[in-house]
Amino acid sequence: MAALICGIANACAAKGPPATGGSPPETGQPLNQPVPVTLTCAEFKGLLKSGDKQAGGLAILWLDGYYAGRSGLGELPAGWVRTVSQGLGGICAIGVNEGRTVLDVIGQIHREYGSHN
Repeated sequence: MAALICGIANACAAKGPPATGGSPPETGQPLNQPVPVTLTCAEFKGLLKSGDKQAGGLAILWLDGYYAGRSGLGELPAGWVRTVSQGLGGICAIGVNEGRTVLDVIGQIHREYGSHN
């Protein structure tokens, strides 16, 4: 399942430390930055413009999963990753929404397009 989501979103998180504990192996790539639940649309747009091509996709996946878990959603409709990504991009592109949190926008997308209406 994780490989499928990573393939769809073209983004995967860095692997964690080995089961024996200790530090993660050196890969030459920086570890992913934390995604705050208070991330705003303006900050999200900054992630999309950064040199890290995975950061925006990881933020979407993490925050959408966080929202789904907090809302008790056990499943999402087919094609949901595309729906939430396009909806978030469209809503956050509107200047008046720069101060809105991405989590709030994701909630709106779930209410309007999710299968639990």
